[in-house]
Amino acid sequence: MAEAIVGSMLWKLQQVASREARTLVAVNEDIRSLRDKLMWMQAFLRDVQPSRRVQPNELIKVWLQQTRDAVFDAEDAVDQYFVQIDLSRFPSWSRATFSFFASFTTQVVVRRDLSSRIRLINDRLEGIIKNKDRYRLGESTTLGSIWRPSSSTSPLSEKMDDVVLPLVGREELVHNLKNLLYKSKEDHENVITVTGESGVGKTKLVRTLYDRRQTLSHFDIYEWVSFGPNLSASDVLKIIITRITVGEECHKDKITDKLKEILKGKKYLFVIDAELSDSEWSRIFPMLDVGVEAGSRIVRISQSTPHQPPPPYKEKRVVVPKFEDNEVVINLFKKTFLTYGRNELPEYPDESIEKFRMKILENTKGLPLAVVLLSGLLRTKKYPNEWETVFDHLKKMQSKQIDKILSLCFDDLHYDLKSCLLYFAALPVNTFIRAKNIVCMWMAEGFLVPKATTVEKVGEQYLKELIDRRLVNLAPVCYNVPGNERVAVQSKVHAFLQLEAQEQCFVEIHRGDDIPALSDVRRLSLQNHKDKYAALSQPLPKLRAILSNFEIEQEAPQVGEKLPGEAGEQDGNGCPGFSIRGGGYKKKRQAKSCVQDLLHNSRFLRVIHFNGLEVDKELPAEIGNAVNLQYIRVTSCSLEKIPSSIGRLCNLQTLDVRGTMVRSLPDGFWRIPTLRHVLGDRLILPKCVGDLRNLQTLNSIKPDYDDAHAWGKNTFTHMTRLLYLHIRRGESQGSQDIFSYHKNKAALVKAIAILKYLVVLIIKAPVIPSEVFTVSNLQRLKAMELVGKLDLPQNGIPEMEVRNRLPNLKKLRLMETMVSQEFINQLGGLQFLSTLELISNSFRHLIFKDGFHSLKELTVHDETLNRLEIHESALPELGDLDIVNHSKELRVVIHGHSRLVKNIEAEDEELLGIMENNKECDSNA
Repeated sequence: MAEAIVGSMLWKLQQVASREARTLVAVNEDIRSLRDKLMWMQAFLRDVQPSRRVQPNELIKVWLQQTRDAVFDAEDAVDQYFVQIDLSRFPSWSRATFSFFASFTTQVVVRRDLSSRIRLINDRLEGIIKNKDRYRLGESTTLGSIWRPSSSTSPLSEKMDDVVLPLVGREELVHNLKNLLYKSKEDHENVITVTGESGVGKTKLVRTLYDRRQTLSHFDIYEWVSFGPNLSASDVLKIIITRITVGEECHKDKITDKLKEILKGKKYLFVIDAELSDSEWSRIFPMLDVGVEAGSRIVRISQSTPHQPPPPYKEKRVVVPKFEDNEVVINLFKKTFLTYGRNELPEYPDESIEKFRMKILENTKGLPLAVVLLSGLLRTKKYPNEWETVFDHLKKMQSKQIDKILSLCFDDLHYDLKSCLLYFAALPVNTFIRAKNIVCMWMAEGFLVPKATTVEKVGEQYLKELIDRRLVNLAPVCYNVPGNERVAVQSKVHAFLQLEAQEQCFVEIHRGDDIPALSDVRRLSLQNHKDKYAALSQPLPKLRAILSNFEIEQEAPQVGEKLPGEAGEQDGNGCPGFSIRGGGYKKKRQAKSCVQDLLHNSRFLRVIHFNGLEVDKELPAEIGNAVNLQYIRVTSCSLEKIPSSIGRLCNLQTLDVRGTMVRSLPDGFWRIPTLRHVLGDRLILPKCVGDLRNLQTLNSIKPDYDDAHAWGKNTFTHMTRLLYLHIRRGESQGSQDIFSYHKNKAALVKAIAILKYLVVLIIKAPVIPSEVFTVSNLQRLKAMELVGKLDLPQNGIPEMEVRNRLPNLKKLRLMETMVSQEFINQLGGLQFLSTLELISNSFRHLIFKDGFHSLKELTVHDETLNRLEIHESALPELGDLDIVNHSKELRVVIHGHSRLVKNIEAEDEELLGIMENNKECDSNA
């Protein structure tokens, strides 16, 4: 892991050398010497690091600690230099600052200080290198000839939205669990407890059934909640209430009454995936005893076996064991190894897997997690003889079998990937986070080095490789636009990463009452639910990143999404029903004071990720002092205003204020040239902005509802690299149309003509200009979502030429667009369209006669629909048909399509019943 720290430092030194080349002539020699030493040490570390798992050596441990401390000091020196130089570029900030930095003499002092500190670190490293030779470190190990970690990232990558690992060998458990969930007898068990040791696939088993269409149709209310330790029963139930009521606030004293009100007469399914004490369960059950006799279900997933629930609950326990059948283990290995991207490699036929059959069985011991991780590791090995090397190294390692595999999977990573993976240790267990957020944090930390492409693409490639290696899991969803994927790590992997991260001083996790010395901490994760601000009571001068993830406020997923607990997400749009009760003023004052002190004392901050941490109505003005800040995410319902000092953050790349009451940003913010991602909830995008050519994401923006401040012809002109655009009307405008102002419409029409790199387009407005189809030139667009009436000509639809205008569109969602059958017919020409959702479009008849040759998923959500017909020549690839909230007279006619019919028979009992009833009516007629 030490080589990862060195690698990050090498990139920073390169930035110093290139950014200040002219002014650092005198320092360049010292920087070059430091870089040379670090490069040599990095190469040595890469060879010696694996030996700590096989031959623990105290001398090497001390040497690694000294190296890490020296590199940290070098990082402090470089960051101190950048802070002083960046502050000097804002003379208008204050008279004192201007006086201090204005003179040439002061500039020289800053650079001379950097030179002096680097020279001292060079001398220190020289001594560390001499100690290596003096104590002959690394010479006794023979690991170099046996196994070495990957020297580069894997060229293989997968599409993140395709990676869903198969469920193997659990057919009987799936059948039994299906009966327990969906059979609605009065004497049927209504509490299902799924237990088993970590890594056997409990969550995967339940998730397979939870994500089926039958869940949507069978239960009136369904919710999956997963969270870390230390939550009370009332906290758990508040999370459930917040999600199923779309953000409605509920005081702890009224939880029982609120639940009774919500669940009365409803059939619900709650899946609680967490480790809770028996005392907390005993408090939860009395609050949920509504509707338990009406077919409702509570599923709890746990490693330990909790106590039985009290009457009137009836419990059925499902134990998920390890695999005892060797054939099932080998089959799982093959399925996960050959899934997505490896089928084309000829050097991995079945006989190669059979050759190592016994070693696979010996090392995995029937544990599904071990099988999946081992297959992920061996997927990266190009030649079969490398497998022998891996198995020999596993044999030499001194630890439990699953720990051996986890350690080797981690040690095999390229040093860039190690830091990225360890970032998951800063999140609570069982926590999903958006892929875009984690990549932006990596980017802000300096983990990602551009390689002839954008930094984001490097981050995506790293994340894909971690998924490819089965170290990171992807959350399955019904509909996901690119960039909105959610990722997490399995609980046993998470426990390993936390141990590794704390051993390497990568992150300090504060989850208890004790407050360790934090003066040297570089990353801090706040997970203390009793006192969120306890760790902020002391200065944190070397802090680079601070993360808090408290499951208090959650963001509503998009239509069709149902996800486990997610880091930094909040249900609901904005913060409906928010209020501060019971000592709220004191808490807000404490929060403001703690955040002010943090910003004042932590000048090296690069990442702020606050979820569930109150920060008062306005961020402190001191945020403008943290000029190294590159990533800010705040989810706090109290936050309403961002101070103008944010315009001084000359390195800021990402601002995410979703889940707050912030609706506008200072003008100076829109002139920060480094901006790459701006995410909020109905943020006003002003008419005039700066040169935002680096901007890639504009999430949930709107124009000012004032003709004088409406968008202009140049509003989007300089956003030439924009990839994600989401336009949404304000909540207070009601049915007022964004595009009733001619200027706003003209700006949109121009935008869809010039934004040639756009990948995602989302527009939510009462009326949407038809030009998004008729005049667009979005050659790279992959996903489009339109919510609102599409303004089509009254005298017939013109030929839209969608095949040429939207040639790469893969996902399309149309909601309340009121389009006609003729319009749908023209969409059939989209040659790569794979997912189509039609929601509340007032269709009575929907007929697919031809076209849609790549469509795999079709969802129709329309109460007026009474006939759906699919002809044999249309939708040849369709495998997933979902019809929701249809009329009672619905008729479904499918000509041919045997594969689709088989899927319906296996997955959707309700739709199958409709089709069989139609046939019976036809025969009787």
